[in-house]
Amino acid sequence: MKKIFLSAVIALALCSYGYAQDEEEYEEEDAAPAKVAKAPAYEEEEEEDEAPAPVAKKAEKKKEKKSSGSAFFGAGIDVGGLLNNAANMRLVFKLNESMELSAILGMYHHGESSYTPNGGQEQSAKDNYTELSIGAGFDFFVKKDFLPVSIGGEFIYTSPRALVAGGQEFVASNDIDLMLLQINVLLGAHAEITNNLFLTGKIGLGMSYYSESDPAGEGSFLDFALATKVYLTWFMF
Repeated sequence: MKKIFLSAVIALALCSYGYAQDEEEYEEEDAAPAKVAKAPAYEEEEEEDEAPAPVAKKAEKKKEKKSSGSAFFGAGIDVGGLLNNAANMRLVFKLNESMELSAILGMYHHGESSYTPNGGQEQSAKDNYTELSIGAGFDFFVKKDFLPVSIGGEFIYTSPRALVAGGQEFVASNDIDLMLLQINVLLGAHAEITNNLFLTGKIGLGMSYYSESDPAGEGSFLDFALATKVYLTWFMF
């Protein structure tokens, strides 16, 4: 009886041990493929979601570089003044996107005239002279969408050769000092013709203050007029 009982216990133990091994092998076979299948799927999804991010950042950086790249210094000529014997050259400095500061330099030279009568010798009038101008200007841009519009002004000092006051003509000499101050308040529109080449048209109020000083006394007068300017400016760097 004892032998039968021991045999039954041993048989049950062997059966339970075999069943346990089968369950462990079954769990391992089921669990292993699940981990392998999930890992690459998760990594592929992350790679697909994260990959475009650096490309977008690079594109944004490129756009920022293109939009922020602008020339700082430019040189131009007063086309309107060139036609009226008052050629002024402008040196423009772009302080920021909304402000430009310019230095104005002008020169007008009148050569010496001469006359040769028939059968005679050439005679010189000794009337050559040079007028110099120096000044400053600024432009503040108020609209930059389609056509940039600016509000600005100019302050120009000129030493004229001659001026007429009170029906009398005064000519600059060692004893006579002449001065002209021009103050212009202008509204301008700027158009880019080609890359970094701008055509600027301005209109506004111009004030001219003339002053004369000689040993006999001093005199001055002030003129108001409509001022028009046409500038051609090339921004070099």
